[in-house]
Amino acid sequence: MRVIAGLGALWLVAGIAQADDTHYNGVPIGAHAVALGRAFAGVADDASAAYFNPAGLALPGTHGIAGGLTINAWDRTELRQAFVRSDTTATATTTQGRTVPLFIGAVLKFGPKDALEDKKFALAISVLEPVFGNVSTFFAFREDEQALTDTYRVNASDRATWYGLSFASRLNLRQSIGASLYLSVRKLNQSEVGLVLAGGMPIPDDLGGFVGTDTAASNQSLSFKAFHFVMRFGWLYELKPQLHLGVMLQTPGIPIKQKVNTLSQGFTNDFADPAAAPVTHAYFLDGTVKANLPIPAELRAGLQYWPSEKVMLAFDASIYTPVASGSRVKTQEMVPIGGLFFDDDTARRFIGNVAIGGDLFISKKVMIETGFFTDLSSAMNIPANPIRYQNPQINRFGGTVSIGLNVAGVALAVGSTFVYGKGDATGVVEDSDNAPLGYTRTEAVSRSIYLHVTGATKAAADLGDKTARGIK
Repeated sequence: MRVIAGLGALWLVAGIAQADDTHYNGVPIGAHAVALGRAFAGVADDASAAYFNPAGLALPGTHGIAGGLTINAWDRTELRQAFVRSDTTATATTTQGRTVPLFIGAVLKFGPKDALEDKKFALAISVLEPVFGNVSTFFAFREDEQALTDTYRVNASDRATWYGLSFASRLNLRQSIGASLYLSVRKLNQSEVGLVLAGGMPIPDDLGGFVGTDTAASNQSLSFKAFHFVMRFGWLYELKPQLHLGVMLQTPGIPIKQKVNTLSQGFTNDFADPAAAPVTHAYFLDGTVKANLPIPAELRAGLQYWPSEKVMLAFDASIYTPVASGSRVKTQEMVPIGGLFFDDDTARRFIGNVAIGGDLFISKKVMIETGFFTDLSSAMNIPANPIRYQNPQINRFGGTVSIGLNVAGVALAVGSTFVYGKGDATGVVEDSDNAPLGYTRTEAVSRSIYLHVTGATKAAADLGDKTARGIK
């Protein structure tokens, strides 16, 4: 029936706008790490080492406060041929809300001093947001100016905030180790309303009046809240004064409490037999159930290399473990949950990312910082004819450029990050009779621009001076 088919298509197309948690390397996090494109495991020279490699907190130049502020200045995702129907045209307005993720960390040194008069131990606290998103999408399907209009609206927001406590120690003049314990608080909210009106005959002299109209409506809402403990362990080794090796291991998230508030309400009125009264089918569900939003394990390794006194290069590689298939909403209710565009499967594939960054010192106070990175999607592969809606699999590549300034013991940087992605998404096709043929794989393209401002007390300048002295 057209009314049900049309509503399903509306749900499906809106899936392009939902917050995406399948990327692990796309959000600019930290201070100096942002300017290097996250190639930071071997550098670890400010408080953002608490996240990228806790061992770096014990470095002589890592102390004080570091912070970063990021703004997603422009964000667009295009889903090509998301919906194909011969008799109507779909129009959509998608808005990516301005979000301002942050990082802030502070390091305190204590304990006995080593041969270089640097204290052996470090304690740090940090707050960061590795996941964020806020989108709103509206779709309208209209056959002509006099006909009834199908509409759909979706709002989605996703934000994870990590609160961390870290400890690091220098084993000797060339090695240090560290560990961070984070409490992850994730809030994922998604709501949608779809209305479909089909068929029927206009009533003469009654503007907007119809008889015999098939109708359907859906009101879906999900509100997740998940708490996890996440451990990150780090090791940093000075192979040579100008060459450092760093390794960081993150364990899978340890769930503490996960729940989701659900609201699912809808109905259809079917005038299949014009001579009889319409048949109404309705459903309603309102309650709180268990949820499952897993956090995968990560292994990251990086190198820092100073080929000269004015040039620093950084290289990182990371891998992320797969996540087993399961339901994000733990319910046995036989009613729609989250709409047809909501991917309830927790499954994520094994992926790896790389990053390359560098600093070029124009003078002791001014430098140019740049980085390039990959941000592959952990979403599962989408077959040519999927049997359900699946999250888009968009593999992204990005670059960042910043101007750094060392003034009064503070390393400041202002810059931009540019990200481009291309991959697959889920679409739908209907024939001329408006009967759904099913889901289909289609192409998706994304483009993003972030603006960032970061600062760290003396970290980059101190480490640069000490490394330069080592090269000499």
